[in-house]
Amino acid sequence: MPSNVNQQVVNKILEEIQNLPSMSKLAPEKYAETGGYADEFVKGSSDLKSNQLRKIFHYIKGLKREFDTTGFDRTKVSLVIPRLAYASGRNLIPYDFYKLMNLCFEKKRCNTKEDFDTAVNFLEAIVAYHKYHENHDRHDRS
Repeated sequence: MPSNVNQQVVNKILEEIQNLPSMSKLAPEKYAETGGYADEFVKGSSDLKSNQLRKIFHYIKGLKREFDTTGFDRTKVSLVIPRLAYASGRNLIPYDFYKLMNLCFEKKRCNTKEDFDTAVNFLEAIVAYHKYHENHDRHDRS
């Protein structure tokens, strides 16, 4: 698939997320299934590196575990955005991934525990499809 087609797919996903009133309105069927947003985003974002993806995922899953016991804290979610900006500024994550995560975790769409949990589930699906495609692509080259 040509790069401009990949970018069109990524842009469509970014637009769909941007148009959501809140992350909790994002149905799992839209992002979790094969061919859904997570799968298509990973296919369209070839510069996404496993190590950085795992670091971000680990940090956010840590917040989720904390919120499960202490309650949702919007302030701590706000601090995710500068971490992502730093990683993007250092070219550790692609700009499109930064934009997507910013849309998912910004206050407009991520203002409740339910919103946060949906954003985390979406990120988890991205991690899963990234690992799947990474291994699948490796086997295809063998």
